[in-house]
Amino acid sequence: MAEVSLSVRHYMSSRLATLYENQDIREAVKIFTERNLFGGAVMDNRGSLVGILSVTDCIDAALRSGYHSGWRGTVGEKMSRDIRTVDAEDSILDVAKMFMDDHYRRYPVVDDNRVVGVITRLDVLKALRTVSASGFAV
Repeated sequence: MAEVSLSVRHYMSSRLATLYENQDIREAVKIFTERNLFGGAVMDNRGSLVGILSVTDCIDAALRSGYHSGWRGTVGEKMSRDIRTVDAEDSILDVAKMFMDDHYRRYPVVDDNRVVGVITRLDVLKALRTVSASGFAV
C-alpha cells in the first residue's frame, strides 16, 4: 500500500492571485473573474503578506460604488488584515480542526515565510477522503 501524505503541501492549490495594497480594486475584480478565483493574497511593497482580499470584499465594493457612481478604492482599503496562515508542512488533520474552529473558508499556505498556495475547506475534505480511503484512521 502506498504511503499517504498528511502534509498540506500535497493538497493545497497553487492557483492563487497575488495582489498589492495600492492596486485598484477593479484590477482585482478582473483577475478574480477571469481566473475564477475566490480570493487573493495581498502583499506590501516588500513582498510580505499583509492581508486577504475575497470576492465578498469585492462585492461589497461594487455595492457601495452604486451609491457613489463608480468603483473606487484600492485593494488595501477593502482587504481583511485579519489573516491566519498555515505552513506547507502542517498536517491536513490539524488544518481540518482549524476549519472546524474558525470562520475562515481558506488559508494562505506559507513555506519559508513565502506564500506558496492556498488551502480551502473543499481541499481538506478531498484530502480527508483520500486519507480515509487509504485505511488511515482519521
